[in-house]
Amino acid sequence: MFYTDAIYLILALLLFSGWPAEPVSLEEIFPLFLGKEALFCLVVYLRFKKARKPLEFLQTQALLKLLAFLFFTIDVVGLSVPGLFEKRSFLRESGGLILFLHYFLIIWVVAALYEKRSIFVGVGITSYVWSHFKLLLPFLIPWVTINLSFILIEKIFPLQGFKGEIIYLATFLGALVLLMAPLAVKFWDCHPLPESNLRRRIEEYLQLQKTKVKEIHLWETFSGRLLTAGVIGVLPSLRYLLLSTGLLAALEESEILSVVAHEVGHLKRHHMIWLLIFFILFSILIYLAFYPFFLVLLARFPFPEILSFLPAEKILLPEALFTLVLVITVIFYFRFLLGFFLRNFERQADLYCLESLGTGQGLIRAFKKIAALSGNTEDLPSWHHFSIRERVAFLMAAEKDPSLIRRHHRKVKFWLGTYLSLSILLSVIFWQMPVKNWERKAKLNLLYGMLLRESKVFDDLETLEILGNVAYELGREKEALKWYQKAFQKRPSAELKNNLAWILITAKDKSLRNYKLGLLLAREATAERLLATHLDTLAEAWFENHNPLRACLYGSLALDRALKAPDFYQNLEYYRSQKEKFCHVAR
Repeated sequence: MFYTDAIYLILALLLFSGWPAEPVSLEEIFPLFLGKEALFCLVVYLRFKKARKPLEFLQTQALLKLLAFLFFTIDVVGLSVPGLFEKRSFLRESGGLILFLHYFLIIWVVAALYEKRSIFVGVGITSYVWSHFKLLLPFLIPWVTINLSFILIEKIFPLQGFKGEIIYLATFLGALVLLMAPLAVKFWDCHPLPESNLRRRIEEYLQLQKTKVKEIHLWETFSGRLLTAGVIGVLPSLRYLLLSTGLLAALEESEILSVVAHEVGHLKRHHMIWLLIFFILFSILIYLAFYPFFLVLLARFPFPEILSFLPAEKILLPEALFTLVLVITVIFYFRFLLGFFLRNFERQADLYCLESLGTGQGLIRAFKKIAALSGNTEDLPSWHHFSIRERVAFLMAAEKDPSLIRRHHRKVKFWLGTYLSLSILLSVIFWQMPVKNWERKAKLNLLYGMLLRESKVFDDLETLEILGNVAYELGREKEALKWYQKAFQKRPSAELKNNLAWILITAKDKSLRNYKLGLLLAREATAERLLATHLDTLAEAWFENHNPLRACLYGSLALDRALKAPDFYQNLEYYRSQKEKFCHVAR
């Protein structure tokens, strides 16, 4: 429940804060907003009313959370609700948070009316809704605190670029590590488990496993009706073992100890540390990868005239596309990649019960009781857990064949190593990407799109010639040849002859090559203007026409001409290498 709600919350905050909505007035969008609200409430009511069994109820709840995010997307993209607020303000961030949470509030209220699980019968609407909300508070409070602090700090000390992002990420993660566990204990209605034989057995087990927790707490959220347990807190001094009163009432001591062993398994396998690593590496990869890949897209976009309709500042600061890609990436990364690891982490924790206690039967009995009391939910699918039936089957198989335990741990270790290696490798690759070169080509493609539009109105020589130059710089040789030929038909010039000759001689697409015509044009261009560039083209033409002696001669002349005007011909090394290439073959 918490994982799913937290991911939707992250997606909503990213979408609302990143979407470049145009300013709107409340009067413009209010009627449409009310209509959308009424539709959402109707759908939620009808879907819950239709759910007859606990399994159907839980599946409906999951579906409606997805629907809530889709309706929230309509608010952001369709109604431009972010445009009601000043950009990058705490009010805007808070407005987005409240807007999204109100959808969950609607779902929780209607769910309370149609709750099908017997363990929640008798829980009032207020208690039901408030309990759901309290589960998110340990995440929300650090987020609100850090965002408010940074907005105030940035007014005095601007934190921009990579440095600012790293400081924000480090501060937010630090706040989660230090505050989340104490806040959870406070808001989740927790209090220490009283002295008893059960507490003594748990403490003895923790001591035997060399596992430290600050306190063992009773977990009273949802009026103590939850059938769950958990361990929260990365640091041992801020780590708590939580056991719900509903779970303690439903299970025997041996079964509760098995559940505790499962939670200790998470600690022994450092799963919480890995969750932090997943979050940190995701943030780094997104930051390093997005802008280079977006520039590549712009540089290679096959229809540049479409790009020309968008303002250049919006292209080079691609807020809308960045937000959409980020949301899609978050869905893939957390729902599928992280989901894969979370399921296998849970299996590792199950296996730790078997490894430390010598049997998994207590955990198996606990699973079966929880499924029965929750409304026969042993087949309920989950993106971050295997179903209870699958977990029970694997535990039973592992008891019969202990080699399954070793194989599973090796599997998890292999995939964690693969993930870590690939993440570090990709980070290095993204860090070393030639961003400046792609930025130049992206701007050229934007320019090419604008010129294409202009050429439909102003078919003059200068536009055609620039189109050819830009197309060639972008590697579009066939198009460059077309534009040069059109310009040549209007008014031949030495520069156009040289450009045509160069493409006819050196085109990567060999079907465009015509060495004889290229030589003819290069000779005419050189005869009209004795430039180093023209001499170099002529040398290349002779070389491709199998006359290296003349290629060496004209290559030497090109270098000599360039050396006499180094301010004009700045790439002298190119002319030296060309001469060496031609003369080496001529010797």
